[in-house]
Amino acid sequence: MPGPPLPQETRDAIADAIRRVPTPSHRAIASEFGVSISTVYRVAVEYDLADAWEDRRERTEAATAANAAELARRRTELQAGLLDDIAELRERLFGDVVHLNVVKVDMGREEVEQTVLPAGPAEWRATMGAITGAAAQAIGLARLEAENSGAGQASNMLEQFENSLRQARHEREAATARDAEADG
Repeated sequence: MPGPPLPQETRDAIADAIRRVPTPSHRAIASEFGVSISTVYRVAVEYDLADAWEDRRERTEAATAANAAELARRRTELQAGLLDDIAELRERLFGDVVHLNVVKVDMGREEVEQTVLPAGPAEWRATMGAITGAAAQAIGLARLEAENSGAGQASNMLEQFENSLRQARHEREAATARDAEADG
């Protein structure tokens, strides 16, 4: 059951609050006057102020879009860097390996010698592990980008639709089985 009508002075004060620049949020106004958010909406409509929050919504949408674009750009940079790393690692895969050895020479003096050997199985395994890890990360970034684009969202919607159809079918079959059991 609704409460008593809101006094005209309170309605006018709420309308004045909606007119403030910048316009406070629905929640802030409701809290300030001890009313529900729906009351704030009703007063806004009554005073023809329902679009007072439109600019804020547009700014929020624009900021969200800009943030999404920046994240997409950064993911693309990371993905490009990972692909460059993979190319470099593939070039090194069968290249020579330089080993540094400390060798004692006359009177306890030490020198560093370099030994260049062809890459062997241990180096191949380590390099392939690095390539595999970088490739997995690049694929993960591509998958994330697809999920955040329209194609990924459409795919997710189709998957959700398919799941809800399967759930409805399962529930229908369970109800039919219950009805048959009750009749039988």
